[in-house]
Amino acid sequence: MNKAVVFTKGTPTENANSFDTSISALIAGGVEVTVDSIKKLEFGKVYTLTSIDDAKELLGIDAKYDKDNDVVLFHHIDEFYRMSVPGTKLYLMVVGKEILPVTILEDTAGIYAKKLIIEAKGAVRQLAVAFNPTSTYATTETATNSVNDDVKAAIPKGQALATWAYETERPLQILLEGRAFSATSPTAVIDLRTLNADKVSVVIGQDYGHASSTDVGAINKKYASVGTALGTLSGINVNQNIGEVETLNLSNATRNKFVKAGLSSHKTIEEAEALLEKLEERGYIFPVSYTGISGYRWNNDHVCAPETVDADGLMNESTIAYGRTMDDATRRLRKQLLPKIRSVQPVDASGLLPVGVVKSFDSLGDEIFQDMQAEGLISSGKTYTDATSDLLTGDKALKIAFDLQPTGSINKIQGTINLKKSL
Repeated sequence: MNKAVVFTKGTPTENANSFDTSISALIAGGVEVTVDSIKKLEFGKVYTLTSIDDAKELLGIDAKYDKDNDVVLFHHIDEFYRMSVPGTKLYLMVVGKEILPVTILEDTAGIYAKKLIIEAKGAVRQLAVAFNPTSTYATTETATNSVNDDVKAAIPKGQALATWAYETERPLQILLEGRAFSATSPTAVIDLRTLNADKVSVVIGQDYGHASSTDVGAINKKYASVGTALGTLSGINVNQNIGEVETLNLSNATRNKFVKAGLSSHKTIEEAEALLEKLEERGYIFPVSYTGISGYRWNNDHVCAPETVDADGLMNESTIAYGRTMDDATRRLRKQLLPKIRSVQPVDASGLLPVGVVKSFDSLGDEIFQDMQAEGLISSGKTYTDATSDLLTGDKALKIAFDLQPTGSINKIQGTINLKKSL
């Protein structure tokens, strides 16, 4: 048979895999699965999934698993794959129901979040941590913050983990399931934007229809859709806002997903309308609807930190998009410059770096920024190599500064409309 057009499958290069920004991880409570005396799913083990079928067939996690064990785990994984790109890699760790997010993120023994990040060889770009507490679990919160104390306590632990990950050259963002949000008044909401955790976000939105299902036990009526948020984040470019209205509709009527949205207080968005503006101002992530467009979208890509700009124009990572962009640039620059470690470089009579060496290192950094700009991920970037770097004594550190200008995001459009007799 004559084959006029032949396709062969290419093998991804190391470089392509290194910059797969979709790679994600989920750690959640659950129950082990044993079939014919063989454990298909065991606590503390890191599993790699590429589809919802992997969860079902390899681990025994399906809709029945959730119902029988009174957990929200299959649902999170299913939602992740609904919102992300087919074939996306998801690292999964299941822990005992009694293990709370504080313990998972602090991980003093190196058996939870740190273990997963290490075993994934630093590939994870975003990590979600979900509750699945025991039936006796009771939330506590103060009247002035309305956030589950276990969620609030996990925020600084998440930031500490992200700092550790950055320092060990594995930067990532962290999403926390904001289970059991309880505010009924706009004034009774802690301001997440006053915290110092720019790598941590709290998701308090839920698929109200799923939470209302008879398959979901009472303890999980106040779950939050952190799996949906993780999938949304995984499926977009690093500089995109998860609340992008045009492309990121959470609702799917055919699959009965997010047909009705709510908060983890198990109140619909419509019932909680008086709270929404304050929740937006104070940095929570939840679904919203827009008049004239069907479905629900995430409200924004908040982190638990204020927006700051210093006198030199230096900005902090005040959104998830800024954080992911910086993480991606850091990984790329490191890979670009790593081969130069221990390389021999000339110096002039004064011990300074010659102009040619300075320019060569400037061009290495600028090449990364040019690539990212061409991909539409940043607006621009510039590299500055310090010619006075001492390569003869001490730690022989080549000092390089990088300036990155992110892309902008339209949070609102302000217009004026008038009736005129003539134009």
